[in-house]
Amino acid sequence: MLRRASNAEIPGPDGGVFARHLKAYEAAPAEYLAWCNREYGDVFRFDTGVVVVNDPALIQQVLARTNRDSVPNANPLRGGRFPAAEETERWMRARQEALAVLRPTALPAHLPMVNQVVEADLRALEGEWFDPAEQGWRFCVRALLSVYAPHPSPQLEDALMESFTETSSASLGRVPNWWPSRARRRIEAADQRIRDRISLMLEDDAPAEDPPTLLEILRTAPEPVPHDIAHGAAGMSALGAIGTMGGAWCWLLYHLAAAPQSFDRIRGEVSASGWESIRAAPEQALPYTYSFLHEVLRVHPPAWLLGRDTIADITLGEMRIPAGTAVMFSPYLLHHDPRYWTDPDRFEPERWSTGERPHAPHAYLPFSSGPRGCLAAQLGLSILLLAAARLAAGYDLDVPDLHQIGAEYGPVLLPTGMKCRLTRRTTAAG
Repeated sequence: MLRRASNAEIPGPDGGVFARHLKAYEAAPAEYLAWCNREYGDVFRFDTGVVVVNDPALIQQVLARTNRDSVPNANPLRGGRFPAAEETERWMRARQEALAVLRPTALPAHLPMVNQVVEADLRALEGEWFDPAEQGWRFCVRALLSVYAPHPSPQLEDALMESFTETSSASLGRVPNWWPSRARRRIEAADQRIRDRISLMLEDDAPAEDPPTLLEILRTAPEPVPHDIAHGAAGMSALGAIGTMGGAWCWLLYHLAAAPQSFDRIRGEVSASGWESIRAAPEQALPYTYSFLHEVLRVHPPAWLLGRDTIADITLGEMRIPAGTAVMFSPYLLHHDPRYWTDPDRFEPERWSTGERPHAPHAYLPFSSGPRGCLAAQLGLSILLLAAARLAAGYDLDVPDLHQIGAEYGPVLLPTGMKCRLTRRTTAAG
């Protein structure tokens, strides 16, 4: 039985019997964590069994030893149970199988299809006011599935959406494993539908397309891939990418509207590059757009608060952290820390175009990246680059009352009170 951390020697807030620190956190999460960081240092105790780290080298240390000293924060739908060794082994093999499509060298062949999906989804939105958060999840699911599965069914899309939505809601609070939770049953039912659809695709004997999707690569592998590994490589890795990609899509729209000069510059870059070059290699064809996207992810990282649960005693700096401790870290805090960035509160895409790294080592964690980070991070960047290019080339973007848009620090960092409208430009081409 893992013991909870007895880390009273680690400095941190004393909320007392009324848990005043929790109320302060809930009122302004990022601001309160930043205050604690200034008050108590880069390793501080937030609550019993919870330690927050805001030193990039120490965070890198934790991430690099994931699945050795620590594991991703325990699943709230399993009562906070840590994964068994065989579960970790299966997930690591699933990651390796997924790299057949998701590694940067394999992605370019799939980008023309991704571009078609992005173009169709933007066309479906034009002319109507929409909430980007409500539309963002499906936008990302459809773009991801174009790489994951041949001709994905609406049922697979719906099952992924339901599982993601219910899991996000459940992550707000831990559910005891024995509790007869309706949310757990809904998620398990959605997960089973995902597995059923993937199994049907794995049993298909049709020739693989060119380029083959992830499921086709798994299906035609010389050495058979067990179905549970295939389910993890396709279904679970897609689920892990939806939230961060959807959040990034929302903030991309926000910053495009808030920086009209940058929007115009992206439009000019797209026009000068041409769609053949963009579809083949968007990062090389659109260097300013790529810088703009990185600045969006710096200022508003969707995965704003991450963590690991220690399964062994570890040492962070001069602090001993017992097994059973939740070690949390915030990309948002890192990205706004003046020790690691110049003028971090200023939105400045040009900081990424100097040819030199604009931050201290390990101080940039977009898409929860880093060692053992988001498996589909490179695919997510490519999808968002294509979305920015298609938006700039084909549409005018209206986002009223920008100054009234707030931020919700939930499982994903999202804008609040935001409405958008896309109006097709008469000179659009591509």
